[in-house]
Amino acid sequence: MIQEIDLRELAGLQGAERAFVSLYCSGPGGLATLEARERKIRALLRDQPDEAEHFDLNMNLVRDTLRENKLGEEPGAFCLFACYALDFVRGYRLPVAVPDLLRVGPAPYIRPLAELQDEREDFLVVVADNKSARIIQVTSAVAADADRIRGDVKNAVKVGGWSQRRYARRREKQLQQYAKEIADALAELCRDRSFSRVVLLGSAETLSAIESVLPPAVAQKVVGTKSVDLHADDRTLMEQAHALYFEEERDSEQRLWERIRSEFLRGGLAAAGAEDVLKATAAGRVEALIVARDAKISGIRCRDCENVAADRLESCPVCGSGSVFALDLVDELARQIELTSATSEFTDPIPGLSELGGVAALLRY
Repeated sequence: MIQEIDLRELAGLQGAERAFVSLYCSGPGGLATLEARERKIRALLRDQPDEAEHFDLNMNLVRDTLRENKLGEEPGAFCLFACYALDFVRGYRLPVAVPDLLRVGPAPYIRPLAELQDEREDFLVVVADNKSARIIQVTSAVAADADRIRGDVKNAVKVGGWSQRRYARRREKQLQQYAKEIADALAELCRDRSFSRVVLLGSAETLSAIESVLPPAVAQKVVGTKSVDLHADDRTLMEQAHALYFEEERDSEQRLWERIRSEFLRGGLAAAGAEDVLKATAAGRVEALIVARDAKISGIRCRDCENVAADRLESCPVCGSGSVFALDLVDELARQIELTSATSEFTDPIPGLSELGGVAALLRY
C-alpha cells in the first residue's frame, strides 16, 4: 500500500552518479516501452564500460526481482529500485496507474511516490441512513468495509397529542444512540489507524445526528458531508466520496499557499523559488513544502564535494569544480523533506506559485 512504503528509508540511500535504477511501470504493457528505453540507456553508456557494466548488473537484479515476484505478469502498476553495488532492491505494487519510467541516478527516484502519498492519503467514508450504516476505509485508493451498524430508527410519523410527543422523544433517543454507536466506531478506527479525513454520505437527518456526537478529534477530520441516494451502487457512492475528498485536498493546498504567501509578503517564515527553498530544506528549516506537479526544476550535484545547487550550472558554486551532473531538483527536495520530517504538498498550478518557479515553503524558524 502507498502509505506503507517507507520513503524515509529510500530517501536515505545515496550512491555514485548512476548507482541506482528506478523503475515505474503501469503494468505488463508498459514493460515493452521500458525495454526500449533500456536499450537507449545502454547505447549511451557504451563508451563508459564501468558504468555500462554496473547498469547491466542493476538490470539483471531488476529482471530477477520482476520474475520472482511476478511483477509485470499481472495487471496493475508497480515500482522497483535497485542498486547492485549496495545489494539493494525494493519492489512495490501500486494501486493506481503511474507513467512508465526507467531512470538511472545517484538515489532512488522517489518523486512519483511522494506525489502519490500526498494525493492518496487513507480516509474513512460513512454511508448512513436511519436503517443502517457502513463505514468504509479507503486505503491507498482501495475501498473496503470496516464496520456495519444497524439503526432501524423508525420514520417520523404524526400520531397526535401526547402520543406524538412520546413517540418523537423515543425516536430522538434512538437516533442519538445509533449516531453515538457510529461515532464510537469512527473514533476507534481513527485511534487504530492514521486516517487523515472522514467523509459523511447519506440522509441529512442521520448525518446531522452523527456530527453532533463526534469526538472533537474525529470531528476535525470531517471534510465533507453530502445527502445522497443510498440506493446508488458502490461505484457511484465512492465517486461522490472521492469528489469530496479531493475538493478538500485542493482546498488544503490553497490554504498552505496562502499561509506561505502571507508570510513571504511580510518578510516572515517563508521561502520562495528553487534556490532559497533548497537552502532552507538543506538546513532543516522547512516545515511544509508546496510544489507544482508540473514543475520541472533543474539542479546539479557536485561529484567532488557533493553539494547540490539549483539551476543547470557548469560548475559547483561551493568548491568551483566543473565535475557536476544534472538532477531533478524536485526529487532532491522530496528526499530532503523525508529526512527532516517535514511535509510536502504537490498541487495543480497556482497563480503566483508558478511565477516563482513552482516551489515555495513554510519555514520552522
